[in-house]
Amino acid sequence: MKLEKVITPALIGVILITAGIFWWLSAPKPEARLKTSGLPMKIALNLWPGQYWRSLAQAKGWFKEADLNVELVSSQENYFSSLQAMVDGKLDNNNFSLYDMITFNLSGADLVMVAASDNSFGADAIIVNSTIQQIQDLKGKRIGLSKNTYLEYMLGVVLNRNRISMNEVELVDLPGEQMTDAFIKGTVDAIATWEPFISQVIEKGKGRKIFDTSEIPGISPAGIVFHRHFIEQRSNDVQAFINVWHKATHFIKQHPVEAYQIIAASYNTTPAQIEALSKMDKILNLQDNLIAYTYAAGIDSLHGNFQEMNKFMIRNQLTEKQLDSSEFLNDRFIQALKWHSQ
Repeated sequence: MKLEKVITPALIGVILITAGIFWWLSAPKPEARLKTSGLPMKIALNLWPGQYWRSLAQAKGWFKEADLNVELVSSQENYFSSLQAMVDGKLDNNNFSLYDMITFNLSGADLVMVAASDNSFGADAIIVNSTIQQIQDLKGKRIGLSKNTYLEYMLGVVLNRNRISMNEVELVDLPGEQMTDAFIKGTVDAIATWEPFISQVIEKGKGRKIFDTSEIPGISPAGIVFHRHFIEQRSNDVQAFINVWHKATHFIKQHPVEAYQIIAASYNTTPAQIEALSKMDKILNLQDNLIAYTYAAGIDSLHGNFQEMNKFMIRNQLTEKQLDSSEFLNDRFIQALKWHSQ
């Protein structure tokens, strides 16, 4: 029998498929294949579930393993100041709530969210004194919060759902870390704040929650943010960073006891506190991101949330600009991770 009759088109197809499978199985992992720059990368670190993975990855040596020259910079003392530090170029990476990223971009920054890291499910709340029994009682009251941040958006959504306008309350601009003292001293009647300040006020018997984000899941998504020029100039570094994020978040889910112990040691706190906070702020993984980056209208979608926040800003005369969410939400690194994880 002649050779050309033995090598049929079907056989050629089988050979090609087999070769393709062999190549895929033998191909190096994405982090091993990436050629990173080796340049320093300053990243913020705060005691928050969406950032737990950073301290874990550092302790495990995964940044170094991925050839990333990472320096962790604590933002524990003043979270919102660390956002400004990022905008000013003092940091290469930070976690931003989606609302805060939009606010800075409207002021001239050029920030891009490359992955959704976490979503508040009770970690942010409105705390009130004894004179306030229901949301309607907030009318005419002094409410402390950090203005022009996601806390103002959270409050605005809650008021709107109860048919109260922002003009019917008095907003008192306070740094997040000073809100607790202002509330206890009676300077304000209510505060919009986050953990651990929520628990501190309640434990002192000075206030109670009238709302928390578990009542509107998805209202406050946060994510991993870089400057656009950083992404353009150091795209391999960003991909390697996202690969490490995936590895660390997967480890937290698969080995929570060990992970919480390592994370607690890096923050000088207890594994119990780390675990408790993670129950109020959901750590998002690759699958969550594939959903978050869809172009849906609801708040499960970053794009849907982005548009709702932009509308809120326009409605409350915080801006006149209507932004295109696709310019500031980039899923290319998540999609690359998905392809290599299959």
